[in-house]
Amino acid sequence: MGQDLHTLTGAYALNALTPSESVRFEDHLADCDSCVQEVRGFTETSALLASAAAQTPPEELRERVLAEVAQTRQLAPAPERLPEPRRRLWPWTLGLALAACVAVIIALGATVLDQGRQVDELRSNEQQIAAVLAAPDSVSTSAEPMEGVSVTVVHSESLGNLVFSAHGLDDLHDEDYQLWLTRHDGSVYSAGVLSVDDSGFVLPVLAAPDEGTEGVAVTVEPEGGSDQPTSDPVMAMPVTG
Repeated sequence: MGQDLHTLTGAYALNALTPSESVRFEDHLADCDSCVQEVRGFTETSALLASAAAQTPPEELRERVLAEVAQTRQLAPAPERLPEPRRRLWPWTLGLALAACVAVIIALGATVLDQGRQVDELRSNEQQIAAVLAAPDSVSTSAEPMEGVSVTVVHSESLGNLVFSAHGLDDLHDEDYQLWLTRHDGSVYSAGVLSVDDSGFVLPVLAAPDEGTEGVAVTVEPEGGSDQPTSDPVMAMPVTG
């Protein structure tokens, strides 16, 4: 761990450090109040990220499960000794069974690989967000484009990334908020659809602006987003840094 310990607050809050790195960083925390405050802030942000993705089970779920249990026949106790098989499987039957097992294993393997890829992408995205927030040259720009709505953009020129976050957006039905990066020549390009929870909190979005980017804007688009804006921006602000 050759880098400056002060830059690891975001990675530590997201549990992205190795065990040995965590031990060294915790030793550093014992003597660094500023890092303690940053870790506390990042931890609160990561908790908001988790709560935004969490789902509360319906209240009737417990009653439904108990009702099913009461109606489901239980398995009989296993016999002390299994009876001898009455007939053996012929080779072609074994071949069919083996082929079915192989197909199941391949399907499960593909599912596990896909889930693993999604987890890796999510972890990489969280680490990149933490890196932008902790970068020495990061510049934060905040605004209140409308009553009750706050927007923050953190940009690191050295990393070439920015992080957009917001709070207070109204819930939409059959529509989505979409983030755009705006250029000096008036053109725009999409930075993705925003994920907004019931409280109006927007999950932080990581984007990589090009050299001509001068700001960000948010529009309301049909569900799933659009290739180009189809409505006037509900908010827009410059990118500093």
